[in-house]
Amino acid sequence: MPGSARCSTANVQRLALSCSCDFFRALFTCPMREATHDPAAPLATGLSPEELRLLLSFAYTGAVAGPWPVVLEAAETSLRYQAWGLLTLCLDVFTHGLTPETGLDVLAFAVAYGLAQVSRVAEDYILATFPTVVTTPAFLELPAHLLIRLLRSDGLNVLNELEALEAASRWLVANGDGQEDIAKEVLSSVRFALMSGQELKKVQSVAAGAADPGLLRQLMIASLNSEAQLPCRVRSLQEVLVVCGGDKLTTNMAARKPSRHLWFAHRYLSAVGLVKRVEWRALGDFPDGPRFRHAVAVVGNILYVLGGKRYYGVHDTLASVYRYRPMDNSWERLASMTCGRSYFAAVALGGFIYALGGSSGDLYCTDTVECYDLSADTWRTCQPLPMALCGHAACALDGALYVSGGCDEAYQCQTALLRYVPGAPATLLAPMNGQRAGHVMEEAGGQLYVAGGLCQRDGQSGYKDQLAFEVYSPKLNIWVLLSPLPQAHVVGGAAVLGGELLVLGGYSHETYRDTHLIHAYQPGTRRWITRGTLPHAYTDLSVCVLTVPSALRGPNCLEVSSRSSDTHRNT
Repeated sequence: MPGSARCSTANVQRLALSCSCDFFRALFTCPMREATHDPAAPLATGLSPEELRLLLSFAYTGAVAGPWPVVLEAAETSLRYQAWGLLTLCLDVFTHGLTPETGLDVLAFAVAYGLAQVSRVAEDYILATFPTVVTTPAFLELPAHLLIRLLRSDGLNVLNELEALEAASRWLVANGDGQEDIAKEVLSSVRFALMSGQELKKVQSVAAGAADPGLLRQLMIASLNSEAQLPCRVRSLQEVLVVCGGDKLTTNMAARKPSRHLWFAHRYLSAVGLVKRVEWRALGDFPDGPRFRHAVAVVGNILYVLGGKRYYGVHDTLASVYRYRPMDNSWERLASMTCGRSYFAAVALGGFIYALGGSSGDLYCTDTVECYDLSADTWRTCQPLPMALCGHAACALDGALYVSGGCDEAYQCQTALLRYVPGAPATLLAPMNGQRAGHVMEEAGGQLYVAGGLCQRDGQSGYKDQLAFEVYSPKLNIWVLLSPLPQAHVVGGAAVLGGELLVLGGYSHETYRDTHLIHAYQPGTRRWITRGTLPHAYTDLSVCVLTVPSALRGPNCLEVSSRSSDTHRNT
């Protein structure tokens, strides 16, 4: 069966090709010359050898094997020759295997072929991970109309508009070639009206070599026009950072007071200095009062709140569990855990939520594990941890639970990393480079990041802040140290949003001062930045990412936002 461009012959079964490709089904079943062609003689198909090889491979294996360019070529071939099974497989790879390096290719492909759903998924991913996407070689090959589309999106995830200008300038240096029309259209997509005075002073240096200085001045002056500023919206992500409960000082700093409030970060605003301002809005309240040292898990945009403490006594530990649906603002009481837990970890995996270790009643730490069945609203006991722990961190990756650090019964901080698969013995993996407890651990890009917490003082009794920041590769079973945290976050919270690891709240064991700062680690640039501040300086808080109703993000909610800002200023 030779192709047209470069002759290549392959012995195949007509039935296999007909079942996997509409093009060949029509060729062999319709009243055409090919339908009566002698099966023993070569048949000219018009396919290139590469296209024929891809279709044959899928027809006989039902799979696509090869690097990323092969998957892209397979998707194009499947559309050209109506191999819908192959296309479905490729689109599944596109939507579930997006990375900063591949996202732009997927977006360009989806736009070119009118695949609206794939285009939305790819665009949302690129907007959320934009700071990392900009650093990839594929960004410089992006068509101008797609770059403009991204820069004009309200959902573009940038710390400030200078980041958007840096991205536009980098692209223009590589692609502008003195084309003033393209430069003007690209740069006019940057929202100069949102820049602070200090940021506006940096515009000329950031965009040096990308456009004529006169054009930049023209765009900046136009943006300061009061009429031009009216439609200029602050960018905001669809998913939002949510802070749940925690412990804080009272306004007069005379006592501590646990919180029952849930806040979400509506948007990030430019302000004077390096620290950006976060516009926080109220999401709701715990139905049974305040709690701290609790755990949360999110399954299908539904928040599960487990355990914690309502006050500071031994008998104030909670076993209660609640489910919160943000889209209709409803709370539901669920079956309680078999025992009260605080300072523990909870992780969702495969239709269950696992509660691991923690403090319970008179026990400083426990090794017990129990899991909640989401469909049956029941708890059952699971295989215990190999040692009693509290103040540890846990997350799920590739069907397993990973548990790091924590304190043991002798109040010693641990370096251990455990791999816990339900129903199987726990496995000890490579230890962290340093002890830590009261820290955070999050999964991003198939790796585990740990940050914050405290550790034992070298050769002395007591603890100190753990500022070391490291990442674990499950494939290589090694830890690698990264840029240290700029500030201590003991018993803080963490989440991954927009391709960044956010670490927030907690306190410093060195100074015993609570922190309200939000630090974000950007893997693409390998640096920490300050994202802003919390509505209060919370410790022992829980953090997650949710999609909230659009009604909560409209201008009619500004009154709630202003109360949040006033409260924050008083603290």
